[in-house]
Amino acid sequence: MEKEQDVIVAKSAGFCPGVKRAIDKVLELEAAGKKPIYTIGPLIHNKQVTDMLAAKQISSINHPQEAADKTGVLVIRAHGITPQFQQEVTSCGMEVVDATCPLVKRAHDVISKYAQEGYSTVIVGDGGHAEVIGLLGYTQGKGVVVSGPEEARKLPAFDKVNVVSQTTQKESVFYETAEIIKAKAAVCQISNTVCQPTKDRQKETVELAKNADLVIVVGGKHSANTARLALLCQGLAPRVLHIETETELQPEQVLRPQKIFITAGASTPNWVIDKVANWVRETRRTRNRFAWTARLKGAWNAFVRSSFYTAFAAMALTYVCMKLEGAKTDWTLLAFSWLFIFSLTSVNRALENSSARAGKAALAVSLTACAAALGMAATAGWQVFLLALAFLAAGFFYPFRHALKSKLLSFPGTKDVVTALGWAFACAWLPAYAHGLPFQKATCLAVFYAALLVFMRSVTLGFSSANKDLMVGKETFYKAFGITATKGAVACMLAALTGVLAALWLMPWKPTLVGMLLIGNLYTIYIVIYYYSHLTVRSVRQETFIDGQFFILWILSYLSKYM
Repeated sequence: MEKEQDVIVAKSAGFCPGVKRAIDKVLELEAAGKKPIYTIGPLIHNKQVTDMLAAKQISSINHPQEAADKTGVLVIRAHGITPQFQQEVTSCGMEVVDATCPLVKRAHDVISKYAQEGYSTVIVGDGGHAEVIGLLGYTQGKGVVVSGPEEARKLPAFDKVNVVSQTTQKESVFYETAEIIKAKAAVCQISNTVCQPTKDRQKETVELAKNADLVIVVGGKHSANTARLALLCQGLAPRVLHIETETELQPEQVLRPQKIFITAGASTPNWVIDKVANWVRETRRTRNRFAWTARLKGAWNAFVRSSFYTAFAAMALTYVCMKLEGAKTDWTLLAFSWLFIFSLTSVNRALENSSARAGKAALAVSLTACAAALGMAATAGWQVFLLALAFLAAGFFYPFRHALKSKLLSFPGTKDVVTALGWAFACAWLPAYAHGLPFQKATCLAVFYAALLVFMRSVTLGFSSANKDLMVGKETFYKAFGITATKGAVACMLAALTGVLAALWLMPWKPTLVGMLLIGNLYTIYIVIYYYSHLTVRSVRQETFIDGQFFILWILSYLSKYM
């Protein structure tokens, strides 16, 4: 849960594990070059996601016969299908991948078990929903669907009945309905198949919505679980808005409420939620637009989001590396690192900018910085020019990597590794090369030091970034290896970095400088621990603190010469 500007975003908002699992499967297939990919029905009920998948040749069909290319892959979506349809799909001659949510499969097993023992089945859910249709297929023809207590009262008496739930049903509605059915049956088995993520989402929603003046529910208009979440909030908050994107909101809707709570359905990607939350917060800041603090904050936000701040952080790291290498301070090389990192960072922001006009202007600035960096690299020799060109090309083509259809670009952790190498090239290797020190031990140390610091920076930023939904594949370390492995890897790197600095200090090797860097390393450890224990949305504040480590190291390195 994150709170800013009296706007709270639910910790449980966004993709549930079942949806993530299904999306991971189709993206893994796409990355492996298995195309075209067909899903039996929309993978999830969210237009933004389905549009993005369609761009990757992942399309929805209702029946295997509709597949234009029989050499493609069929994916059974998270909602699951009936056993009869499953048999038909698996015998169609195409490669079939089952992405049914494990919790939905559990509901299948529960229904099937009691149906074989002669029980009738009552499903509490939305008739006609894809998951419910699949559940009915396991009832052996003795199943009925009710939406809640009112429809349950109209049911006849049962000899033996098993009451189950659609996995995203409101739990209180399920139990209330089950009690009515229980009174009508000689034997009644109540099987609560509401999934735990749904329970957690509903519990958090109840706790936070009742204290909010406005609740914004983000998700597809055709998503049953999102609509149910909005309905749940209706009785808890004075006003509830169900939207798909931030473009549906008006400033006056979010300026008057004192407290705003934002939540989302299980099929809503986090990057959509983040955009809504950021828009609401930015809009609410305009209430204080005449206050100097608001103006200052707005200017700082623009400075960070324009990539200027990151570029100056690269300059600071370059200065530190120069000191480690024993090279003199060279303002030309400091300027190169600024231009190089600015162009790499800003181009992706420009291409992701929702405003076409602003995006084009930022892209023009990025290209100008890129040309200037390449011009400076050319003066240092063709080897430096080619290296700079390679890293810049990798950064510029990254947003279009799927169009290139290269398996290398989908290799686990590619983005974080290439980012670290690019920074190490500009901030550490090039200064040493320019001063005739490319193969010194101090240079190797500086390159290693810069690469590790930037890798940890990239992973930490990516850990809570808008792309945490895995919607763009597994190019970042976090997306490729998950939370636990990422935390373990970064912990090992922090330990290695600290160990190397401590060993150099004890040798002693530039003890004053290394000692100051060890002090700065405490800040790096702090921000890593903080942001890995606080699952926040990527924000200006986060970038300020994470990139701030380079400025702290620069200050400490500068002070070391006076000690």
